[in-house]
Amino acid sequence: MGTIVETNFFGNFSQGEDPKVLIIPTPYEYTTSYCKGTKNGPQAILNASTHLEKFDDELWTDVNKIGINTSSFINCEFVNNKTTQPFSEVEETIRSTVINGCLPIVIGGEHSISYGSIKAIYDLYPDVSILYFDAHANLKSSFQNNKFNHSCTLRQIYETMPDLKIVQLGARSISKEEVAWIENTNPNIEFFFARDKNQWKMPDIISNLGKNVYVSFNFNVLDSGIMPSCVTPEPGGLSFEQTMDIIKNICAFKEIVGMDFVEFTPIQGLQAPDFLAAKLIYKIIGYTFARQLGAFEENEPLATASIDS
Repeated sequence: MGTIVETNFFGNFSQGEDPKVLIIPTPYEYTTSYCKGTKNGPQAILNASTHLEKFDDELWTDVNKIGINTSSFINCEFVNNKTTQPFSEVEETIRSTVINGCLPIVIGGEHSISYGSIKAIYDLYPDVSILYFDAHANLKSSFQNNKFNHSCTLRQIYETMPDLKIVQLGARSISKEEVAWIENTNPNIEFFFARDKNQWKMPDIISNLGKNVYVSFNFNVLDSGIMPSCVTPEPGGLSFEQTMDIIKNICAFKEIVGMDFVEFTPIQGLQAPDFLAAKLIYKIIGYTFARQLGAFEENEPLATASIDS
C-alpha cells in the first residue's frame, strides 16, 4: 500500500514566484533488492515536513522565508544497460532549475537517480566536486545484469565523468570486487570510512573539495539505530549531530550547487525516521542560505573546522 498524500509541498509552504530552492520528488524504484519502498520515500518526507517548525533555533530565523517550492513528481523510465540517456527526466529538470536560479534538491527514490542530477550539474559546473554520503562504496561494475543498479551508482558517475573530484563519506560495506577496482584504478575518489569517523578532520574533507559542491546523501550513511528506514540499513553510521557538523562546515567554506537525498524507505507506524529525514533536509537548506537569511555576518564563519565525536 502506498503512502497517503497529506501534502504536495515540502513544509506545506506557499509556493512563491521567486524561490531560491526547488524540491524535486523522484520516486524511482526498480533495482532495490533488500528493503523495498523507496518509491514511497518522497511522499513520506513531504508529509513529515508539514510538522517542521519553520523557525530554526540555531539560525534564529524562519528558514522558509528564502522561498522553498516543490515541483511535480518526476517519474523516470526504467534504466538499464540499453538506455541511451539514463535518467534524462531528472537531468532536464535539474538543468532548467539551475538556469532559473534555484538550488535543486532531489528527494528519491533509489540512489541511481543521482547519476542524472550530477550529470546536469557537471554540465553546468565543470569544476564541481561531489560529496557522497553512503554506507556502501557503490562501485560495482554491474549488479543483477544492470550497470545502473543502485549498487553501481558511484562507479557509473566516475566512469562517465572521470575528472570529477569525489569525496566518499561513511562507507562501512565494500566488496572484494570494489576493493580490487580501487587498487587497480586508483580513482580520483577520497574515502573517509565510517570506522574512522571519530578521527576525521574537517580540513581534510574540505581540502579535497573544490569551490562548488554537489551533495549526494543516502540516508543509510546514518546509523541504523536512528535511521532504520532505508534500503540497506547499516550499524556503525553517523549520528545526526556529526552529519550536521560536516554539512555546516561545508556550507561555511564551499558553495552548494545541488543536492539529493535518496533511499529513504518509510516503515508503516514508525514516524521518527520520517521526521528526521525532513528536518535534516530543512536544516541543510538553512545552512546553505545562512548568510542570505541574515543568520551570520558576511565574514563570520558558520562553523569551526572540526567534527564532534
